Amino acid sequence: MARKKHKLSRKQRRLKHKVTFRTLLLLSVTLIFNTYAWFVYATTVSTNLTAHVDAWKIEFEVDNNLVQREINFIINHAYPGMTDQVQTVVITNTGEKAADVDYVMKMVRIFDDVYLTSEYAQELGGAPTGSTILTHQQLVSKMLNDYPFTLTLTVSQGTLQIRQSTNLTSTFAWDYESGQDSTDTDFGERAAQYYDDNNGAPVIQVLYKILVTQHQ
Repeated sequence: MARKKHKLSRKQRRLKHKVTFRTLLLLSVTLIFNTYAWFVYATTVSTNLTAHVDAWKIEFEVDNNLVQREINFIINHAYPGMTDQVQTVVITNTGEKAADVDYVMKMVRIFDDVYLTSEYAQELGGAPTGSTILTHQQLVSKMLNDYPFTLTLTVSQGTLQIRQSTNLTSTFAWDYESGQDSTDTDFGERAAQYYDDNNGAPVIQVLYKILVTQHQ
């Protein structure tokens, strides 16, 4: 009688093991289907939420050629009384959001003197030997006040609605009778010497970046 009771207990254990295995199997299958269902649901919701995203697109053109937002303004020759050198970037909002337009000056090279912002120096992996670190505002002020010539950048319209365009104009001017005859002569000679010594390399180079942000 005791032996029969022992066999019944073994059957019960086997049955228990089968039930446990089936339970775990069902749980695994259920988790797999639930995970898949959640993935499909989440993907569908995500797709529906991003079905239409306002396009954010601004185009930059110089002389009808598309350019990047970092612009080089180069002066090959510089001398007192020269014709103003003008470069115009046409900025067009081809997206679906109004945009604000501005610029930041990154680097100015006058002959062998290089001035740049700390941000641009970081992009280069370090400031070039002999260069000077200045802020954007200091670069703008230097080009307006420290030389007999001037460089100005102006944006004709700061905010662009959809499909609107604006101009960012760079102007280099060197008046002949600026009231600084000795300075004019000194910088004029330096510009000519630099051009000759460097095989016609541009005497002045300005690098600036156009900033475009969504209008709030």
